[in-house]
Amino acid sequence: MKNLSVLLIDSVPADLKEISRILSDARYTVHTASGYTEAAAIITRHSGKLVVLSELMVDNDCGHQFLKDTLKKYPFLPFIFTATSPPLKSVLGALRQGAYDFLRKPIPPVILLHSVSRSVQKLSLTLETEKQEKEIRKLLDRSREDLKDARTLSSFKGFMISMAAHDFRSIITVLDGNLQMIKDRCKGCEVSEPAGALEQASRTIGRLRTMSSTLLDYEAAESGSIRLDIHPFPLADTLKECVAFFRPYAAQKKVHLVLEMNSHDVTVFGDRGKVMEILDNLLYNALKFTPSQGTIRLSGAKEEGFAAISVSDSGAGIPKEKLRKIFDHEDIVATLDSHARLGLGLTICKRLVEAQKGKIRIESVPGEGTQVHFSLPAG
Repeated sequence: MKNLSVLLIDSVPADLKEISRILSDARYTVHTASGYTEAAAIITRHSGKLVVLSELMVDNDCGHQFLKDTLKKYPFLPFIFTATSPPLKSVLGALRQGAYDFLRKPIPPVILLHSVSRSVQKLSLTLETEKQEKEIRKLLDRSREDLKDARTLSSFKGFMISMAAHDFRSIITVLDGNLQMIKDRCKGCEVSEPAGALEQASRTIGRLRTMSSTLLDYEAAESGSIRLDIHPFPLADTLKECVAFFRPYAAQKKVHLVLEMNSHDVTVFGDRGKVMEILDNLLYNALKFTPSQGTIRLSGAKEEGFAAISVSDSGAGIPKEKLRKIFDHEDIVATLDSHARLGLGLTICKRLVEAQKGKIRIESVPGEGTQVHFSLPAG
């Protein structure tokens, strides 16, 4: 334990010298004062971080008032009084006012050092407690500020997402109205190619509408309270629709997009819209990272009461460091690129799968491609 300073106050030079010698020999740093005014200046200079060993009467001044004034400013300061033949009333009065100990002169060195040692220990514990309390207060203040900033940021983020999604939906509504007008005018046309293009445009608008709903569900996905519409639906039709939607993009990139169905009668119990969102993200990621002449395989099968779905590509693959934290919250990405495809990150894909009581995993080897497998309850 660190030996703190001791302030010795005594008007008797011989006592002052002897007690100072005993404390110095015990490796205490000793400060001396022959009066209370001088002592008060020393205490202030040390911010009260010392032990006071004072004679009860110094130059006819009683130490009771000095004790009272000192403890008002430094309530943790240990104060020891000394006196040759003190009246009991004075001893009790000093102790009631907060004096730590009262020693009778002449003071045996053992008793003196024992009292000072206990006083130093008390002061050390008090100072350490005070230091810890200050650190805790700082941490609490910092935590409050961080929480306030986080709430503000979260609130702003939610507002921006909601505003963007509603604006997005408004534009889609106008676009859909124009498309319906064109389709109505094209009824009875003999040429089939415009009709096919319009049908594809209609499907694209449907996907954009789903994406706007996903943006509105973003906060729910973060909190784990995703809204689901669980109904049975055929897996084969869903996979075919996804492949048909991405085939033009795959052809543009000269990537082979293959659908493999090991069973055509698999019925999934889940939210079809959310499953489409998962497949959209997985297929888009696969197309983005698969080079020309590469291959992407989308497969579906039934395995032990679950619909097993896989998206495999022959792209660049994912490094091990990235693969380990691929589902981390920090990796959530929400961007709309030049192909009007919305990537919401594998973290949300994972939450959408798990919200439907399914599982998802990723296998990847750099330079050989990536496989994403997820399963959902099936009938």
